[in-house]
Amino acid sequence: MNLVLLGPPASGKGTCSQYLVNKYQFTHISMGDLLRKFAEQSTNMGMMVRETLSKGKILEESVTTKILHNYLIENNLFDNILLDGYPRGLKSVNLMQEFLSIKKVIVLEAEFELIKQRILNRLICPNCNKVFSKLEYSLDKCDVCGATLTTRSDDNIESLTVRMQEYQNLTLPVIEYYQKLGLVYKINAQENYKIQLDKLMGLLK
Repeated sequence: MNLVLLGPPASGKGTCSQYLVNKYQFTHISMGDLLRKFAEQSTNMGMMVRETLSKGKILEESVTTKILHNYLIENNLFDNILLDGYPRGLKSVNLMQEFLSIKKVIVLEAEFELIKQRILNRLICPNCNKVFSKLEYSLDKCDVCGATLTTRSDDNIESLTVRMQEYQNLTLPVIEYYQKLGLVYKINAQENYKIQLDKLMGLLK
């Protein structure tokens, strides 16, 4: 079965994704990571994606959906997929329905103050992508691989405001659409996500 994981910035999508991958063997696909990797290519499409991302602009949904579809075909992936943060808009939903069936949409819910606290205190390992919080971790090295921790360039209050606006304008209509189909399962990001995810997986068996 294929799942979609949605939620505002820093709501815990990466942490929840890793848990689902480790325990239930989902294939995790982050559209952001996929686009950044695609932008490294020297093709015309790759250069277009790179230029768009470098300007901080949002790619046309038909482009991102085509990239996703091609990636799935190339890697023979059509089942047990976990889509992280995608689809972002209703056009993506309609285009994606032509090649991928979604079983459930997991929506992480978090208050703005919690999101802001996580954003402003987040540290990232550039090597293994593990996420840390300055509030809970005092070292400057990753405890998994030893790489020096860094911060994301967009982890600031100005970027967060823009990203929250994009989430409200683009993603909330997607959630409302899936909710009408009875596919949405909401998770309180401030409570134990493992218990909530295990309950969902039990319902889907």
